Amino acid sequence: LAPRLALIDLRAHTVHQGLSTPVIDAMRRHLSAAGQVLVFINRRGYAPTLLCTACGWIAPCHACDARMTVHRASGQLRCHHCGAMQPLPQRCLRCGFTVKPVGQGTERIEEALRELFPGEPLLRLDRDSASRPEELEAIIGGVLSGAARILVGTQMVTKGHHFPGVSLVVVLNADQGLFSTDFRAAERLAQTIVQVAGRAGRERNRGEVLVQTQYPEHPLLQSLLSAGYEGFAATALTERQAAHWPPFGRLAVLRASTRASHGALEFLAAARQLSPASSAVRLLGPVAAAMARRADRYHAQLLIESADRGPLHRFIDDWLPQVESLARAQRVRYALDVDPIDIQ
Repeated sequence: LAPRLALIDLRAHTVHQGLSTPVIDAMRRHLSAAGQVLVFINRRGYAPTLLCTACGWIAPCHACDARMTVHRASGQLRCHHCGAMQPLPQRCLRCGFTVKPVGQGTERIEEALRELFPGEPLLRLDRDSASRPEELEAIIGGVLSGAARILVGTQMVTKGHHFPGVSLVVVLNADQGLFSTDFRAAERLAQTIVQVAGRAGRERNRGEVLVQTQYPEHPLLQSLLSAGYEGFAATALTERQAAHWPPFGRLAVLRASTRASHGALEFLAAARQLSPASSAVRLLGPVAAAMARRADRYHAQLLIESADRGPLHRFIDDWLPQVESLARAQRVRYALDVDPIDIQ
């Protein structure tokens, strides 16, 4: 039997450290019935932001347009984009006042669950707790043996692991895929929910899946709830067709990065000027990437779209030699991505 899927409206319930009251009550119910619980949050670390409560300073990555993630267990701030690390400050580096972590990651959810369920053995599965194969095997073994009653994890828990004792799956922070600049983000969110839901009730009674959201009325979540992935896919395909996105159109992305702040945009603008005329192909941009500065390089992209694959490929074949010559002249890193998996 497929697990029961329900949406928990975060606007209507008290939330303790990222966990709503219905989720906590459901966990108590399943644990008391000798079930195991899997809590999924696709964000590792303790919290995604370190905030000063006085001046509003937020710990930044100095190489990326990103915030540093709090890793309390190791006493570090880490950038999950470029890998930069620095000691975790106890006070604001700008005004010297108290700082506090804001938001939840796997470490903080683990801490909250240990407080709520002090008698229940708990394991955490993410890249920090399972960086070596033997650590991963020990965690999986602890769940399979029943030694662990609660498992907190990131995307790693969805990768085909078979947990026959898990009867409840909780999905936290599900909304990040609903309002992304990438048109495939909602598709990946739905796939993740379906994958992680597949861990519930695989060999016992029908499992239960609870998805916390601020937007329970969102049409994509509603279609997933009422008609499963097939219903979600039908709704998403209708939206794609209206926007002429794949599979109802063909895309390619020319991405570029430079050390200079405007170099990538200038290169792509020049590349666009060199593009051959084609009534069957449309160029959009260039624009800065969603995270313009990453690892001390500035990133931008130019979108190429066409209704059919043939015109798109003929356009690229004619254009690419000129792009290559321009890139060599300007010493720009670039890549052409045909049928891109994501657009960011």
